[in-house]
Amino acid sequence: MESAANIARHLETKVVKVTCPHDCPDACSMRVTVDERSQRAIAVEGDPTHPVTRGYLCNKVNNYLDLVYNENRVLYPYRRTGPKGKGARFERIGWDDALAEIAARLRQVIADFGPEAVQPYSYSGTLGFLGFLGMGDRFFNRMGAAQLERTICTAAGRAASMVTTGQVHEANIEDMPDMDLIVLWGTNLVSTGVHAMPFVVAAKERGARVVAIDPRPTRTTAFADWHVQPRPGTDAALALGMMKIIVDRGLHDEAFLREQTVGWERLLEERLPDYPVARVAEITGLDAGSIERLALLYGQTKKSFIRLNWGIQRHDNGGAMTRAIKLLPAVTGAMRTGGGVCVGTGTEMRNIDLGKLQRTDLLAGRKPRTINMIQIGNALNDPELSPPIKALFVWNSDPANCVPDTVSARRGMMRDDLFTVVHDTFFTDTCDFADFILPADTALERTDLLCAYGNYYYSLSQQAIPKLGESLDNNEMFRRLARHMGYDDPCFAQTDEEMIREIIDPSVNPLFEGITYESLLENGWARAAVDSPRRPGLNSGRWPTPSGRIEIYSETLADMGLDPLPGHVPEREGYLSTELKKRFPLQVLSPATHYFIGASFQHVPRLQQMMSRQTFEVSASDAGARGIANGDLCRLHNDRGEVFGYALIVPGAMPGVVSAPKQLQGSRQLNGLNVNALVSQDEADMGRGPVFYSTLAELEKVTDSGTIRRVEDVETARASESRR
Repeated sequence: MESAANIARHLETKVVKVTCPHDCPDACSMRVTVDERSQRAIAVEGDPTHPVTRGYLCNKVNNYLDLVYNENRVLYPYRRTGPKGKGARFERIGWDDALAEIAARLRQVIADFGPEAVQPYSYSGTLGFLGFLGMGDRFFNRMGAAQLERTICTAAGRAASMVTTGQVHEANIEDMPDMDLIVLWGTNLVSTGVHAMPFVVAAKERGARVVAIDPRPTRTTAFADWHVQPRPGTDAALALGMMKIIVDRGLHDEAFLREQTVGWERLLEERLPDYPVARVAEITGLDAGSIERLALLYGQTKKSFIRLNWGIQRHDNGGAMTRAIKLLPAVTGAMRTGGGVCVGTGTEMRNIDLGKLQRTDLLAGRKPRTINMIQIGNALNDPELSPPIKALFVWNSDPANCVPDTVSARRGMMRDDLFTVVHDTFFTDTCDFADFILPADTALERTDLLCAYGNYYYSLSQQAIPKLGESLDNNEMFRRLARHMGYDDPCFAQTDEEMIREIIDPSVNPLFEGITYESLLENGWARAAVDSPRRPGLNSGRWPTPSGRIEIYSETLADMGLDPLPGHVPEREGYLSTELKKRFPLQVLSPATHYFIGASFQHVPRLQQMMSRQTFEVSASDAGARGIANGDLCRLHNDRGEVFGYALIVPGAMPGVVSAPKQLQGSRQLNGLNVNALVSQDEADMGRGPVFYSTLAELEKVTDSGTIRRVEDVETARASESRR
């Protein structure tokens, strides 16, 4: 494809620097060529000057214009004209009329039930600072609405990291080429973090060993030199077993432990003796020889890098697993060499003055209740909740598909007495339950500040084209709604540029040192000041924990009633849950697909054709025991729900484990639901995070198509019964 720069030289065009805002660790810098006569974008390419993007984009974003100029987009405001649910009908309405009616309905809810009866609901539809955390939070703080605990993705791992290292000084993927060992632990980078792969390849070409630790065979495990396949939910035991072997062989770095950590003596003396190789083998299902080989490879290789991904913390023991793995480089001292563990750089990169961005002062002393977003189904259906949720305002999210126990969430959204507004770029399944649908823009139509969460780069995404139809970005939509609500606080008149300039504050976060709005405007991106002596962690010699050190023994966890030392905690619902497995013998993992990013990109026909249908990856032994052949239509079910898909027998798949793509659009599935219908609303061990992967179910071949029930019809009947 001809480059954007070459196209621009031959036509009346301009090239605009844009950043991909979708929920991916890479935050790629893009160059967008715009025809100045038509004001249409005509080409999108990766920025060749960006040290991580390197001039290429992933399969999803490479044809970004398929998303921008898409016949499925919401381009105008709409008001519902009939019943909620599948087949809901809407009529077009003007923005002023829509916002006036929405404001009137919100004021009525507040008058009748109080502001806490209004529930905002949003997550990472865009990861821009303004789009994610900007005017929306200001608006609902001013109202005094209920708060939303945004836990659905990284909560357990973030909590574990915060009590261990403060989640700073994560290992930098740009240091990978100098490493002698790369451990890709629970991560399928080929599909979900492709811009880290050139750094892995560079290390491999230098002679580094690449080990993939994952219960599933993936594109990434196929690339690795060695695939280690522990049972799901047992990774903490594996990490602790490795530590014991490392310490027993004298491969630990006692000087580093003494200088940078607290509680290391208790780890060595009180906890590691509990993890002899025989016990670890029994827990993980790995043979003792493989565990010892892995431990010695890691312990003897000081220049080592662990890339730990987010899926592992979506078990009900996800915090414990994250914490144990994060401590491996502290035991070996690998942090000295530029190695260590990278779970995610986002928490440190997003360390800004949230009070200034979200304007928490607008609460004026009020302390509204907080709803955990993974339990929105419970909250919407709870007859004891006081006040009940009477208004739901959704943006940057599709709760009809993304939350655990989607059957419960959809039942709650079907309530006639619930007023729902959805602001989205596409007609999602959540729109079926909306009273008003408001059109949102795309990355090409707005300006925002972004940071990666898999590397250390900030970027300024600049508006490339006018907004299509009557779409509005999140900030502008909430500005206008604030005016209709009578909120005349000066903060609602603040421009996007003014807000971004306030965010870039080195006094709050040393990673912003040397970065200015002007430099970002000129170059598009800037490397975070990772070498700043003010940066917490190894740079400053003080970690942002109560002790100022890496906390192997955590008093914070002890005060919370949790184990202060790292340990293996068996899953409540998982591979080793003996009693429950008698009824539901398969553990269901729901990883990201190669073709979508959560709900994003599912409205692009090209990608839909590639991910043509729901599949269940299953082992040959599990399929054979159930009389299932490749391509057979199957029902995956438990007490919480059911979902239908097609069997895909995968060589090397672990018996007792089924994998199903996460968050597929339910309305495209045979019974209207995706795999989240099987997931409980329980919380993980730390951070109140979700437990998507701690799910047991049974798989059976469908022999009678009449067994496929339309769940929407079932829920409509239930709603009718409740109204009677």
